[in-house]
Amino acid sequence: MNRDALLATLIGLGLGLVITGALILTPSLLRLLPKITLPKVAVSMPKSAKTPAPRPTPAAFGLTVDSPLPNAIEHKTDLIVSGTTGAGATVVVQGLTDDDVTVVGKDGKYVGKITLSEGKNTVTVTSYGKDKQKGTSVVVYYTPESL
Repeated sequence: MNRDALLATLIGLGLGLVITGALILTPSLLRLLPKITLPKVAVSMPKSAKTPAPRPTPAAFGLTVDSPLPNAIEHKTDLIVSGTTGAGATVVVQGLTDDDVTVVGKDGKYVGKITLSEGKNTVTVTSYGKDKQKGTSVVVYYTPESL
């Protein structure tokens, strides 16, 4: 066997013994080290009287039309009518030639679509809730000509 191989074998054996000894002796050496503890800090929070959160009162059953604006001039035959009313209500949007019925979600918003006739159009929006009904009208003018 040559000298290089013998030297590599002895170095490997020595390193193996050092690593094995470290693994065996480390837990017992760690017990001998002083214990390190963090200081305890007490933080006192000011005591506040717990008041119950206010309960939202149910909104009055109302009806608003956000779009279209009163006396608006439209250049398209299809008109989108939107607004808010009571949650869960059924909304009927009535035009001169057709109607659109939609059910309102929890957010209270509705959207309906009707077709306009040339000239003056009275759009009637009626909201039907549980034992409640509310209605309003908006006048819209339709002309196919651009200004």
